[in-house]
Amino acid sequence: MKFSDEGAFTEIYHRYWEKLYKSAYIKLNDSEDAKEIVNDVLLDIWKRRADLSIAFLPAYLEKAVRFRVINHINRKKSTALLDSFETVLQSPFKADSQVNMNEFISLLEAWIAVLPEKQRRIFVKYYFDNLSTHEIAVDMNLSRKTVQNNLSMTVQYLKTKLKHLPVLLIMLSHTPR
Repeated sequence: MKFSDEGAFTEIYHRYWEKLYKSAYIKLNDSEDAKEIVNDVLLDIWKRRADLSIAFLPAYLEKAVRFRVINHINRKKSTALLDSFETVLQSPFKADSQVNMNEFISLLEAWIAVLPEKQRRIFVKYYFDNLSTHEIAVDMNLSRKTVQNNLSMTVQYLKTKLKHLPVLLIMLSHTPR
């Protein structure tokens, strides 16, 4: 494959696709996402074939799929967190959407401000600066797993705070100014 032999790539695809798919499907329980991840991993090794030096291909592919699955799950969690924010902002309890938006932003900023320094920096870089976990890891001289773990902990923290957000927004909207 390193020499752009499409036959070698086809052999790799046929030999490993099903096993990789099953591995991804078990973790995701979503056929389409599992197929997409496996195809992305295989396409990625084809694109980077000249630069890759893989000692044991099955282990490399399995690990690559595992990392893509983790990233996929983290993205879904991030999307769920943002959906929670959006749901709260579109709550039927809102009297004035701009006031609620400002209050929501103030609350979010306050919650972010009390995060430990490293978690706060990672959260801001990921959600506001749109950096990938890999880019953050390089920038902060951390492992990618450390960045992912910190994001996960921060999202969990914010989710617990969000449970009370509708009540807080109602209280804030009825507070004398």
